[in-house]
Amino acid sequence: MKQKLLTLGLLLAVLLAFSLPKATAQPVVVAVDLGHGESNKYLNYIMGNITFVTWKVITGPINASQLKGVDILLLGQPTVAFSPDEMTAIKNWLASGNKVLYVAGDSDYGPGQKTIQQINDLLAAIGTKLRLEHGAVYSDNPDVTAKAYYRMLTFVEPDADPLLRTDLIKRDVTLPVLMHGPGCVVWVDAQGKYHDPVKETFPGLFRLVWAHKSYMGDNTPPTPYVYDLMAYGKGTGDHDFVMYAAEYWTDKNVLIVVAGESLYGDYEPAWASVYYGVPLDGPTFVTNLFRWWVYVVTELPNQKTLQQLSASISNLNSAVNSQSSSIQSLSSNVNSLKSSLDSLNSKVAQLSSALDSLSGTVNTLLIISAVEALLIIVALALIFLRKPKTQTSETQVKS
Repeated sequence: MKQKLLTLGLLLAVLLAFSLPKATAQPVVVAVDLGHGESNKYLNYIMGNITFVTWKVITGPINASQLKGVDILLLGQPTVAFSPDEMTAIKNWLASGNKVLYVAGDSDYGPGQKTIQQINDLLAAIGTKLRLEHGAVYSDNPDVTAKAYYRMLTFVEPDADPLLRTDLIKRDVTLPVLMHGPGCVVWVDAQGKYHDPVKETFPGLFRLVWAHKSYMGDNTPPTPYVYDLMAYGKGTGDHDFVMYAAEYWTDKNVLIVVAGESLYGDYEPAWASVYYGVPLDGPTFVTNLFRWWVYVVTELPNQKTLQQLSASISNLNSAVNSQSSSIQSLSSNVNSLKSSLDSLNSKVAQLSSALDSLSGTVNTLLIISAVEALLIIVALALIFLRKPKTQTSETQVKS
């Protein structure tokens, strides 16, 4: 039985190995949207340095034709609203699976409020829980700013996940990353209630970049969804905010990343390596993000299959061990039964011996009884033969 189960396990391993998704033959395609009022500041630097992907720039409306063959789509701080058809095209593109969508927002300063609303409309349309807060993250602490309260120094501190390899984002990053006049990320549940991702999470949420020692600012209506100014505004103490967050859809292998500022096109994008004399790890961080996204669309499906294979083999081993335990228990029961049978055989032999002895005794008694009966008969015969003749006979003789 154990040998059969092990053979079955090896067969399962071979079948699953052959069923692994094949790695993408062509480089991953990254499409950058410049058709919704986005700036292209630093984009050429990013495209010139990140050469392990194929780049595509979209300058017109986003549709199925533009998204064909695209693996990663970047929407960097759009200032023009997406049409319903464009939202549907993006949603359908995500539904095909193995995709990464990056959406960058802004604070609510100036025209940024319009950008926040347009992005939140898109996020709602595609079905993610992530949203941008209607506010701005500021700090008066020089340790987390580049010489101005709105030039935020943020910190790459991703939630750990070995399978999703969030550690790739942090690799070689030791310095902060600039977010110039940023907003932050919140999330909404199915009932429309907004939540603080610092304190509340949900399955599939990954917090990637943080602001520390900060407060919430409110420049234009509406007021913030989550961070009430009485509790989080200026002068209320030091607070943490999530500046980059991701939602992962495991069934589709889709990753949606939302940020409070952009990698490119911002007043001073995240690519910056130094700002107002403050050294930054922007280029390393941005490059790490792309390496992580490439991992998600190319290698993660294989890793998930291997994880399933490992779980199947583990379950099979458990079944083998369970069967082995059952066999050992059965063997023990058989040995116990054999011992009982041996004991019973011994007792039967003893009884047989006793019966044989009793039988001999009975035979002896029968012989003795027979002899005794014979002797009694002989004695009776002798007594009968010796009996005297009657008186009448004697008288008759004398006459």
